[in-house]
Amino acid sequence: MDIEVGAPVATPLPGDDRVRPGLLPAGRYASLIYIGLGLAANKALQEWIHANNLQLDRWTDPKGDAFGCRYEAYLTDPKVEPRKKQWEIELAMKLGDKQP
Repeated sequence: MDIEVGAPVATPLPGDDRVRPGLLPAGRYASLIYIGLGLAANKALQEWIHANNLQLDRWTDPKGDAFGCRYEAYLTDPKVEPRKKQWEIELAMKLGDKQP
């Protein structure tokens, strides 16, 4: 699995050999906010996308499924709530440009 990690910043920063700047791709996203189990949230969001006849920005890759963008944004400050199972997390998946 290939994973990228990012952090929001006020202004773009220069990169180096280990870190490079980037942006989330523009477009429409389906999203939800969950507390607890990420697998259940992923399943629920994908089922909602399918039930609403929407298409994900995804394709098959020799390594497995590939996505235009899927991300989780941690909305809870761990200094305020140290219990990870209580954190609010936004899950978002980029929708394809052409929708039915």
